[in-house]
Amino acid sequence: MESTTPDDGDSRRKRRRQFSVRASDAATSPGEFGSMRPGVAKGSSSFVGSGSGIYFVRAVQSAFARNYSQSSHAIDDDLVPGEDDHLQTQNLSGSLWNSEEVCFVSASQPIVSISFDDLVRWSQSYFNNWHPLFPFLHAPSILGLFERIATHGIQSLGTVEAITVRSVLSISVADRRQMPRDDLTLIPSNLVFSTIDEAISSLTPVIMQPSTLSGLQALVAIQVFLISMLRLNAASRIGGLIVRITFHLGLHRCPSRFKQFTLADADMRRRLFWAIYSLERYLSQSLGLPLDLKDDDVDVCYPDNELHDIQVNEAANGQPLHDPRLLLLPSFLARHGKIKGLILELRHKCANNRTASPDEVSYVDAEISKWWNEAQDLLEPDYINDAAGEEPDGGQARCLLKETHKLLVIVQKHESTILLNRPVITSGYDTSVFAAAMQKCIGASKQIVSKVYLHLHEGMNQVGSRDGKILNPLFWPGFTWCIWMSGLILLYAASEGYYSIEIAQREAGRCIKILETLSLRGNFWPGACASALVDLQKALGNKLSSGTFEQHAGLQSRTKEMRTSTDTLNSIHRQNVRPRNSETGTTQDTGRASASPRAPNPNFQPHGSPGAYQGNGQTPSTNNSIPPHLRSPQGDMAFSFQQNEMSTMEPNRAPGGVAWPMLNGPTYQMGDQFNGFDDIFQLMDASYQISEQMYEPGDMAQF
Repeated sequence: MESTTPDDGDSRRKRRRQFSVRASDAATSPGEFGSMRPGVAKGSSSFVGSGSGIYFVRAVQSAFARNYSQSSHAIDDDLVPGEDDHLQTQNLSGSLWNSEEVCFVSASQPIVSISFDDLVRWSQSYFNNWHPLFPFLHAPSILGLFERIATHGIQSLGTVEAITVRSVLSISVADRRQMPRDDLTLIPSNLVFSTIDEAISSLTPVIMQPSTLSGLQALVAIQVFLISMLRLNAASRIGGLIVRITFHLGLHRCPSRFKQFTLADADMRRRLFWAIYSLERYLSQSLGLPLDLKDDDVDVCYPDNELHDIQVNEAANGQPLHDPRLLLLPSFLARHGKIKGLILELRHKCANNRTASPDEVSYVDAEISKWWNEAQDLLEPDYINDAAGEEPDGGQARCLLKETHKLLVIVQKHESTILLNRPVITSGYDTSVFAAAMQKCIGASKQIVSKVYLHLHEGMNQVGSRDGKILNPLFWPGFTWCIWMSGLILLYAASEGYYSIEIAQREAGRCIKILETLSLRGNFWPGACASALVDLQKALGNKLSSGTFEQHAGLQSRTKEMRTSTDTLNSIHRQNVRPRNSETGTTQDTGRASASPRAPNPNFQPHGSPGAYQGNGQTPSTNNSIPPHLRSPQGDMAFSFQQNEMSTMEPNRAPGGVAWPMLNGPTYQMGDQFNGFDDIFQLMDASYQISEQMYEPGDMAQF
């Protein structure tokens, strides 16, 4: 019998899941549901699961529709967010790059001379940003391919090798758009994928051959490229193929258990598997899809914690294959991916199989806390040096993690908090559990926005940037989802009276600027999310400026008012144990403007102690509540973390003397194509508008 995953926490969790759940618990369990949409082709359909946040977007839409009585342009009452109007994809076969990013060459032109140093410099961004997270490639082997290209040309590479190299270089070209322009040399177009279609079609020769490790690496390289361009649907389709090949090659079994693998082979198999695992968890959560890789089927040890053979990471001479510290970051990402899987299984299973066991929730919450406690140690330089057995030299230790990777670890902690608690606030039951979940989501959202905004602000100060391009860019596409969801949560909480409207306006303004910065990469989704937040922010500010903001008696009275309606809803829910077809879109409609049973809050009354947010209780002025950039296209685009927006600040000037105007990248004015929320979840496969971006080379990872 094969060994199980070396994690005794799983067995304890399985035993807990065997306990039955009372009918009353199941009836009141917080639930989010997916959305079934008609497809582009007649008779087809497309599905977005609840884990993506689509149901919460619907709840926010309903809340604003109630409070505004159809007066806001932020919501179109005739359309369900993400379901109705599919964004038309145009120019899908058009080139991804412009003439200032790549040097276009045709087959009839003479072969351009390329040096090894050029290839290393062009690929620097990939090995600085992506390789530390997903080390599924062997960097020295890639350098060997670069030497062959410099000597004999790209035609000297095999099919799989060419796919891998083109994926790496394509990702690097995309990264340049978010970085200061420093390298003026252009990469030849035959070294990158010119279109998304070309990237996807290139995998055909790979799947026509027997499964190999190098072929799987090439497929993962294409998938990472698609993810980097926010083509999540296409990446997910390839991901299904990748998972099956993973099983064919036995990567889901720990290589240390099998003698036929050398130490180097075992190391690479582990690295490849956990990269696939982390990417699969990201895609499953982003699209709300069921998990492809079940933890019960996996017994691969984490790269930094081999349990089957303590000598597995050492070569024959006793020396380590590589610096063990390099595997800490991908190991933490894999562990976080496992937490995402736990949340998806707990909150977003088929409605018939969901449970509301407090023990299950506490277990996941404890796993998040455990991961974060260990991750905080990872962020400390002394911890990483100690892990490598180095003695402190008396000076300040140098942390091996790049600033962007540190930020990613921090954001992922708060992202987990949102994923676990968001279904509770979406349920709308005004109880102490609801209030606690709301405050947890608010706190996590504030931390995400604050940390990301500070990272951008410091990065711009470092290089004197005026357009949002920094040396440590926000390359990971998950930042878009986190900022988008954080902005929605804060605006929703403010509209329902659980958070200060003025502060929510400020934080939403920061979210908009971050999303505009993310749109520098040429992806459609960040700009569309920013447009939706602008609409909601403006609507909230207009309501506040109408002078109808009043004080409220407090949360306890609010809870008391909702008891009767909550009990009634629970009774109805028990009698209809199978409105589970709501995942198919057939019975989810509880009213076009009532995704949650919460009562309207038309005056945005705060649920808390009187004066908690407003001080003297006076109505805030419009100028203090609506960020300047909503009143003028060239208004103040910078917010200080230390000062309120009302502080005297030179227009268009960020603290520290760096201007942050409306960014030079593609800020998408969607017009008739984009209707606020309605097409957000259709934008993952949208066409791209490209802007000129370059990048700053860094250090090549050597493993």
